[in-house]
Amino acid sequence: MRDNPIKATVDFNLDGTQHGFLKVPYSGDDSAWGAIMVPITVIKNGEGPTALFTGANHGDEYEGPIALWCLAAELSAERINGRVIIVPAMNYPAFKAGKRTS
Repeated sequence: MRDNPIKATVDFNLDGTQHGFLKVPYSGDDSAWGAIMVPITVIKNGEGPTALFTGANHGDEYEGPIALWCLAAELSAERINGRVIIVPAMNYPAFKAGKRTS
């Protein structure tokens, strides 16, 4: 089995709230060693189920990312049992460009 090429700047097993990035490898014309930095928030409190919330699968969808950024800012670890993973803009390049696809 190969290692996952996507690296996270957050620890999915650490209790508390962490804001960071998923570093998705990307080779562009300017560099073969680039990365797309996709925002992620992980909120964990003890053992329990994991819920994943994603937005901006298409870059021109704004309501989901706005709601998820608000949730990431307001939800505290003390209010949950388990883990909440929030990725407000899955297709970050398209979201940043304001276009449906990247």
